[in-house]
Amino acid sequence: MVKVFISHSTSSDEPVAGLRDAVASGLEAREYTVLLDVRFQQPGQPWQLKLARFLGECDAALVLVNQAALDSSWVRRETNILHWRKTLHPGMVLVTVLVGEISVGQLKNSELRYLAADDVERIRTCSATEIDRLVEQFPKIHRRLDDTVSKWLDNISIQLAEIKAQSTFTRIARELDLPDEEHAQLIPGTAHVLLASQMLHTHDVARLCNALLVAWDGGLDRHRTAKLATMILPVWVDRDEARRIVCETDGLVRRVVVLNVDSPLIGQHYLDRAFCVDSKGYYVAEAHGRPPGDDDPESYLLDQCEGAVRAKFCLRQDQDLDVLKEPLNLGRFFLLLDAQRCDLAIVHRVIAQLLDKIPWMYVLVVSGRRVDLRQIWPGSPDEVLVLDPQFADGDEILVKTVVRRVTDRVGTIYGGSW
Repeated sequence: MVKVFISHSTSSDEPVAGLRDAVASGLEAREYTVLLDVRFQQPGQPWQLKLARFLGECDAALVLVNQAALDSSWVRRETNILHWRKTLHPGMVLVTVLVGEISVGQLKNSELRYLAADDVERIRTCSATEIDRLVEQFPKIHRRLDDTVSKWLDNISIQLAEIKAQSTFTRIARELDLPDEEHAQLIPGTAHVLLASQMLHTHDVARLCNALLVAWDGGLDRHRTAKLATMILPVWVDRDEARRIVCETDGLVRRVVVLNVDSPLIGQHYLDRAFCVDSKGYYVAEAHGRPPGDDDPESYLLDQCEGAVRAKFCLRQDQDLDVLKEPLNLGRFFLLLDAQRCDLAIVHRVIAQLLDKIPWMYVLVVSGRRVDLRQIWPGSPDEVLVLDPQFADGDEILVKTVVRRVTDRVGTIYGGSW
């Protein structure tokens, strides 16, 4: 059956709790399965674990926003995952309900501000008419069987499930800043689900690194630790900024993304974050710009790019790229181009030649930190998406240091999806 999750904070708000229960009853009358945490909060039972599962398996969601919800870290955690799922799958029904005197302005100025971009309703009373109106926001919904975020959670859980000691789970929880009162729920056999959810909620790359190293020290083997690193380290990237790579490249006019950062590793993390490290969603070839002193930088750059594409598709060096046909059902193909030492006019001309031969290819250009990048790009502004992250000093160095620290322990971390 179709499952609808209700996110709320109502332990000290009886009127909103009554609204919650009335909406749940209305949805169940329509033969939806309602996922509601209060039905599982029994003494000694790991309800947080059940909640983590709800977030991954629901087909639709309703968020009740009262003042307690605006202040709740749990509601932030829940809605962060729900909104990300909505972003990846725009057809998912996610309804935010402002309760009582809560205004749209309060929502936009809160930690839940991202919800303001989705369907927002208002309810002031618990009348049958208003409840029916809310329930009607959920049309006939089909089960969602191929949900990228759910698979991401599952894949992280699979790696963590190999940890046997509860003490290791507890140490990981501390590194991820999971509150002490929730550590009792970290029971071997189930703790991996709760920690997987917390990892996707942790955007501090140093904390993610330390959690990985605790898992490694706690007995997780090299192969699984490397997989886990591939899946969780990109979580530090801002999800909405990364998702623009998917949502704002239409495949017709716009196939080029310029990322104003200093390292191809950051570009790889942006792609990983945008596609939730889903191996069916994307695959990547890497090319680099000219070495110092090259006499013909344009020819060199074109050779590097074509060589990277040939290697990715197992072509001989004498085979022209015109022979390539777009593989079906393999996701988007990205050329990750390190162009930090390249003239952007040359980069633009080379990309034009490549897209003339491979019109279904996407290109992510790592430009290096350049001032007014949107103004100096030589092509039409309509053909390129410029991402200009406002990193603090040392942020990129920290990410590269973290990746080096992990690879020094476990070996190569797989580039891109796996």
